[in-house]
Amino acid sequence: MKKRVVSVLLSTCLVAGMLAGCGSKTADTTTTTAEETTEDAESTDAADETVDADSDYEPVTITLNLERSGLGENVEYTITKMPSAVVASGDQMADFFFDLGLQDQMAGYTKGSCWSTASEYPARDQVPQLMNPGEGLTNLSKEELLATGCDFLMAWDSTFSDKNFNKDFCDENGIAMYFPYVCTDSATFADLYKDYETLGEIFKVQDLAAEKVQAMKDTLQEVQDALGDEAYENPVKVFAYDSGEDVPFTACQGMPGDIIKKAGGISIFDDIEAGWAKPSWEEVVERDPDVILILEYTGDDVAEKREFLETNEFTKDLRAVKEGRIYSVCCSDMQGSAGSANAVKAIAEQLYPDKF
Repeated sequence: MKKRVVSVLLSTCLVAGMLAGCGSKTADTTTTTAEETTEDAESTDAADETVDADSDYEPVTITLNLERSGLGENVEYTITKMPSAVVASGDQMADFFFDLGLQDQMAGYTKGSCWSTASEYPARDQVPQLMNPGEGLTNLSKEELLATGCDFLMAWDSTFSDKNFNKDFCDENGIAMYFPYVCTDSATFADLYKDYETLGEIFKVQDLAAEKVQAMKDTLQEVQDALGDEAYENPVKVFAYDSGEDVPFTACQGMPGDIIKKAGGISIFDDIEAGWAKPSWEEVVERDPDVILILEYTGDDVAEKREFLETNEFTKDLRAVKEGRIYSVCCSDMQGSAGSANAVKAIAEQLYPDKF
């Protein structure tokens, strides 16, 4: 089905400037940082919660780990009103809302470069795409974001850095920031469950969120039962190839590492304390992976990546290449999303075909 791409048209008032108040709104969140005293935080909470707060809405407090984005501190939010104009960065994050049936509360999303190739949601074609596929949210201007009426922004932490949509900008324009717990460098499935539970609380779909979490746990248990203890005691060594020719961009720990482990494998770069890294090709050769797992971006890039690995001077003689043990999995799901448990099963079926 042809994807719908919606160009965000700047209204005359936005082009003329925000001074007239066009498109502005009062914040529906309370924000505190580690530097605030308890007294300051309490007085701020008392003041802000009286502004545009929904009396029937039970407030939800969340803590965002924004240290990697350069802010140098965590940010705490108390959301006091149901968000009604969500903008999500990439298919990975949009899928949380599609999976929880929250498409009617979305103002738009970007597909980014890493598409959700393994999950089908009809809402994907109903919610406006704010940029052309392949372009990320950081390509969107502040004026274009404000023109959507956004009041809840789910994105990578770098999106909230000073050069993009920082804390001050979001606070001034009533936008709640949400950086998923599952996207941190040390994340596991427990963090993915936490995101579902948190979004369930914020959008008051707790029961559905609990059902989705349980379904993921059931899928992981199914895989574990099929593989048995031996697979986890002697895991397959996996080189997860995301991209890069001069140097490889690969999955290490964090959520992608946990997905590989739950599928009976282990990243050859599991000793790097980060979700993703750029080691050298020489290190890939030295660690001699049993298999290579290509992370699929768009559905038609796997063949190109495979050809590169089969002809690249560093990888063409790898045991995994010569034995044809090159597999693939949806990159969006590897980052932590609605399809992550299914990604575990998809990888396990490729690593241990005789077990399924």
